[in-house]
Amino acid sequence: MMEEKRKKILVTGANSFIGSNLVNRLIKENYEIHILTRKTSNLERLKNNLPNLKNNIVDLTEKEKLEVIIKEIKPNIIFHLATQGIYGGVQAEDDKLIRTNFIGTKNLIDSCNSISYTCFVNTGSSSEYGIKPNSMKENDVCVPINLYGITKNAATKYGQFVALTKNKPIISLRLFSPFGYYDQKDRLISYAIVKSIRGESLELANPDSVRDYIFIEDVVDLYIKSIKKAKEFKGEIFNVGTGIQNNIKEVIEKITKITKSSSKINWGSEKSRDYDNGCWVADIEKTKKVFNWEPQYDLEEGLIKTIKWFEKRLINGNS
Repeated sequence: MMEEKRKKILVTGANSFIGSNLVNRLIKENYEIHILTRKTSNLERLKNNLPNLKNNIVDLTEKEKLEVIIKEIKPNIIFHLATQGIYGGVQAEDDKLIRTNFIGTKNLIDSCNSISYTCFVNTGSSSEYGIKPNSMKENDVCVPINLYGITKNAATKYGQFVALTKNKPIISLRLFSPFGYYDQKDRLISYAIVKSIRGESLELANPDSVRDYIFIEDVVDLYIKSIKKAKEFKGEIFNVGTGIQNNIKEVIEKITKITKSSSKINWGSEKSRDYDNGCWVADIEKTKKVFNWEPQYDLEEGLIKTIKWFEKRLINGNS
């Protein structure tokens, strides 16, 4: 009997927080994995698995080069995670947001129109919704309050347009607040964990600001499950959260308790952000039903695993 040909998976943003966790999971499966990175990309998160990946150097704004690469690879599955966003409360430059989040996504989708694929997962953001008084549902009218949210929503809409007009298996996972291994060191949970382990003071903004935090392993599970669902749900959007919101004070208290930290907490020492408010939570009923999925980790369980990971890295001399 002939050996079954391995399916090809293409991942953009593979060196990112979520992308690296996804790739590290996919490595364990029998896939041929291709990644797209730029010349300037930091591949630290992937260094242990680089020999198992086929790395293609291209910027998503290089449309002609991108088209050639896509035709050569002919991926069966595409996970699109490349993005420019808000890091440590600082939004990327306007031009970078527009070029990467919208033009880059459009170029990638358009380049894939010439091939036959079974799944294209676009990565969206809860920032597409804007501020809402209640839990956010996929059919809510999106009124983003910053350019990041605008560009992400434009990319989602373009994916829907192509899915419905060209009958392409494109779906969008709209992420809320993932945390876990390899997260950016300036994001709240990673920042608080490292500071707490070291016993250093925490400079924080509004303790009452809320988020729907979801552990990275639950997020990756949904990407994997998407492979078999994209054809059936072309153009659909799915929230990726827990359906539970926690304010920052609760999160910090859990982190300092787990780490047994004596760090001083200076509330109000950082400026609050426009999107800091008392309601930011996903309605995940649609996601649970379609994927037969629900989060396996609550906030504390996810924090314990994340803290252990950071402790190990700090012991080994990694910041």
